[in-house]
Amino acid sequence: MKFFSIFLTLFFLLNINSNSQIVSDTWENCSKYLGNISRDLSSSNITTTPENWLTYWNQVTPSNAGKWGFIEGQRDVMRWDGLDKAYQLAKDNGLKFKQHTLIWGNQQPAWMDNLSAEEQLEEIEEWISEFCKRYPDTDQIDVVNEARANKPDGGKKQDGSYRANYIDALGGLGDTGVDWVIKAFELARKHCPNAELILNDYGILNSQGNRNEHIAIANILKNKDLIDAIGVQGHSFTIEKMTPNQMKFSLDQLGATDLPIYISELDIDAEGTNAENTQLTRYQNLFPIMWEHPDVAGITLWGYVKDHMWRETAYLVHGENIGANERPAMEWIKAYVNKSNSGCDNTGPILSFEVENLKFGIYPNPVKRGSKINIVSTQDVKSIYIVSKDGRVVFAKKLGDSVSDIKIDLQEGLYIIEAHKKDGMKLYKKLIVK
Repeated sequence: MKFFSIFLTLFFLLNINSNSQIVSDTWENCSKYLGNISRDLSSSNITTTPENWLTYWNQVTPSNAGKWGFIEGQRDVMRWDGLDKAYQLAKDNGLKFKQHTLIWGNQQPAWMDNLSAEEQLEEIEEWISEFCKRYPDTDQIDVVNEARANKPDGGKKQDGSYRANYIDALGGLGDTGVDWVIKAFELARKHCPNAELILNDYGILNSQGNRNEHIAIANILKNKDLIDAIGVQGHSFTIEKMTPNQMKFSLDQLGATDLPIYISELDIDAEGTNAENTQLTRYQNLFPIMWEHPDVAGITLWGYVKDHMWRETAYLVHGENIGANERPAMEWIKAYVNKSNSGCDNTGPILSFEVENLKFGIYPNPVKRGSKINIVSTQDVKSIYIVSKDGRVVFAKKLGDSVSDIKIDLQEGLYIIEAHKKDGMKLYKKLIVK
């Protein structure tokens, strides 16, 4: 990943010693990612990213902000703000960005219902085309979500509402039974030719019948060179009772497609009188099987902050601030995930940030050229240095015991802020100047 390559170079240029504290440890040359949604979930109008997001994750999925019904709730009036921020979070930090989702029976524009099939197809292609033009460096796309159970066929849902009704505009079931899925992937391949295209669905890991159907659709798409990976949701209510052997068997079957597997929408509930221990045990039983499986190329959790989760009890961290209390399952994940079991070139932990002693921050970040940056909680920091990506110190300043505002006039690009603490420890933050 671009940023971490730069940081690894700076690691040597800055002569970091054994007493240094690395805030963003390196995922350099790793074969899989551990991602999350940029902001969850029920509050779709909130588009800020938690302050501690980059402390844990290295792949971005937008959640509700990427769904067509949210973006174009009113015809030809596009709300891109949430998706813009998710995309920028990824691109500013050298992380993979996955769009969720293009076609789904749920959370689609209600105004589509009364259009003719011809008009619907025009609108579908316009939606996909506009997305691909706006976000040309999208790495991955959940092209169709829940093709098995939530087709856009106008069917009635359990809550009494109805799914989107544009399946015929995409070709209906047709000769294959999934012609509409094929058409959706053709449009995605046409307009986003460089993105990795994924078929995503739920209830796949825990059900042989569902898995067979999911694999069959994937193989149809594979034979037409329209699919690049297979996605399987990992919501707690579908996997929490699985044994490690059952999980491995399911992943082996999915891997037989010769497509990379992405575990999407992972959350594991904490329930009962000893809820946190239940959650921890579930992670310890199932997460290593998924993470270390040779065909699994990444896992994306579906939220992590308390009160900002679709599965309310599944949170891992109590707040959004750096240093917020972590549940035992989060502490275990940090200790478990390392460069070796992540397929990286180096050995050692990845999620070992030791943020509880971190009393140093900068905002805004990214910052516009010529603007001020604010150094917060500087009582432990005596001086800072701003270092360019070629190793040159471009700014140096001693700090007092109060918050400092520093006006900078740097060229656009990526920099490392090196903060020297009074106890001799060094802290590192990256700074992006636009």
